[in-house]
Amino acid sequence: MAKLYPRPGSWWVAVAAGLIVVATASMARGDQAAVLAEIGANSSAVPRLQHVFGGRPVSVPVTLYGATGVRADFKARLFQLAKGTAAPLGEYVTVATDVDFGSGPRRDLAFSVSIPAVEREARFEVVVLMRVHPSGDWRRIGSLPLRAYPNDLLKTLKRSADQRPLRLQDPSGKLEHFLTEQGISFVDPSARSLEKSESPAITLVVDGSDDLASAKTRARRGEAVVVFRERVGAFPRIERVRWPGGALLIVELELLDRLASDPQAQKLFLEMVSSARSGASNKEEDLWHERQDPE
Repeated sequence: MAKLYPRPGSWWVAVAAGLIVVATASMARGDQAAVLAEIGANSSAVPRLQHVFGGRPVSVPVTLYGATGVRADFKARLFQLAKGTAAPLGEYVTVATDVDFGSGPRRDLAFSVSIPAVEREARFEVVVLMRVHPSGDWRRIGSLPLRAYPNDLLKTLKRSADQRPLRLQDPSGKLEHFLTEQGISFVDPSARSLEKSESPAITLVVDGSDDLASAKTRARRGEAVVVFRERVGAFPRIERVRWPGGALLIVELELLDRLASDPQAQKLFLEMVSSARSGASNKEEDLWHERQDPE
């Protein structure tokens, strides 16, 4: 069975579901001082950091909640996880020193960790420790699991576009900028193709309901067309319509702004393009919604 896109309630809902809150207790001058830490996001409305690219620095947000009068230092360290082991990488990173909760219980901070380059998906963990003044011991208060990915997730698309460039219509410039940065070849939709290929031409269209009619026309001619509509909604929507020799994929979710920094967004983008192409050649069955023989 072909691998299709996750339905609502899968990976992006899991990413956005809740923050890990870890509590620890330290002793300072005989009094118990409690500190809570939210690591990886500083708002319940923001998805928790989980997926990153290797070979890049990553900014890790952390929100601290401390009892009145507590003063503490915080540091972090990166570990690589493999087969039940955790190997420390590099030195400790200072998160903050002498944080005083006397003026309020909440502090929003951020620190940077350098993720090593990886050739395949790898697991890491960022561990945060705390030391309460004046002479407390360093104690672990929480951690952030991360999955790191290589920077060439779109290499198959790049190779394909080198042979037959994508066709791109993008008034926003978002996708155009991303494809240029990735070195993925593209041309204007009106450009005449001189290449002969057994696979259908791939046309990407960003926004614009007025462009839907022309997108359908292209699909009827045998092209694989993906229309991106950057919309905020409770449930993302992906619909595919197939014609003999052509296919149209309508994507309604926020994606383009995440492509440069989110590996999961790049993987989803690649799956969409691949599905439109395979739908045009009738090699795949369905997405979330699919119609055939449209009017």
